[in-house]
Amino acid sequence: MLRRLLAHICFLSVLLSATLTVHAQQSKADSDAAISQTLQAMEQAWLNAEKNHDTAAFEKLAADDWIAITPDGSSQNKAERSAEIKAAHTTSATMGDMKVRVFGDTAVVTGTDEEVTLEGGKKSSQHYVWTDVFVKRNGKWLAVASQTAQIK
Repeated sequence: MLRRLLAHICFLSVLLSATLTVHAQQSKADSDAAISQTLQAMEQAWLNAEKNHDTAAFEKLAADDWIAITPDGSSQNKAERSAEIKAAHTTSATMGDMKVRVFGDTAVVTGTDEEVTLEGGKKSSQHYVWTDVFVKRNGKWLAVASQTAQIK
């Protein structure tokens, strides 16, 4: 009888542990999905800032220590990017696919976009692939690093 009772207790312990594990995994998946939506919205806001030459919107999304590697391989800080956004000749921009991977308070977003510029009366279209790294600081997600490549 004692053996049977112990077997039932062991079974219930395993069942409870499995249930808690599944619940924890579901909670993390729900949390990751919410973070993914937040970061995708931030990426769209960033693209809109670029398109609308809105440096203030960009500066809200990027940490003060943000650093980027540009398509030509040079590095750029937040102030340099803000100045570039202000002077840009972008007339339209369309976001492509994005993928968000969450690692606790850090997330990596990869994606593509298509940008159209008009400079000196000449219209051109560029296609980019990029990676942005976000970190949650004081409860707020901020971009801390970026790398962009142009697809020819």
